[in-house]
Amino acid sequence: MPTEIYPSSPRRDLQGGVVWTAFGCLVVTLSWQMDRMTQQGATLHTAPGLWPGIVGSMLALLGGVLVLRSWRRAQRIGWDAAEGDDTNYAALSSFALAAAMFFVYALLLVGRGLPYWLGTALFVSTFVFLFQYAKRKSDGKVARGVVVALACGGLTALLVTLVFEQLFYVRLP
Repeated sequence: MPTEIYPSSPRRDLQGGVVWTAFGCLVVTLSWQMDRMTQQGATLHTAPGLWPGIVGSMLALLGGVLVLRSWRRAQRIGWDAAEGDDTNYAALSSFALAAAMFFVYALLLVGRGLPYWLGTALFVSTFVFLFQYAKRKSDGKVARGVVVALACGGLTALLVTLVFEQLFYVRLP
């Protein structure tokens, strides 16, 4: 496997980590300030700012991890140096396929006549099948791959629908 150079020095990772941490903290602060809709009977777990707050917390946490990682790399190689990287990155074609599938899901499947659960089940099943197909074909287990993909799609659609509609009282399209 060829070794490539990190596209970013520890200094750039530190700067990016600080920006992501600050942005995550801003999102948490703004979500905390949102109306909690208590006058309409909402509880803490149904408040509109809950999910943005969780996402903001995760952004801040991961930004902090990036800061820590850059600090440790800088101690080893210096702030402006680059080092070998043997990370097995996904091919650009795989990324493009995933991005296209996300756009089809968001723009064509959800809210366009199909019930949410069905669009989600189709999307997840197709996604899992396509991205496992090459491995399943080489192992001679394509039929098993279809079953796994359908199970993943069905379970994901069921769990997401139940969680959002029954726990968070969010009506899905």
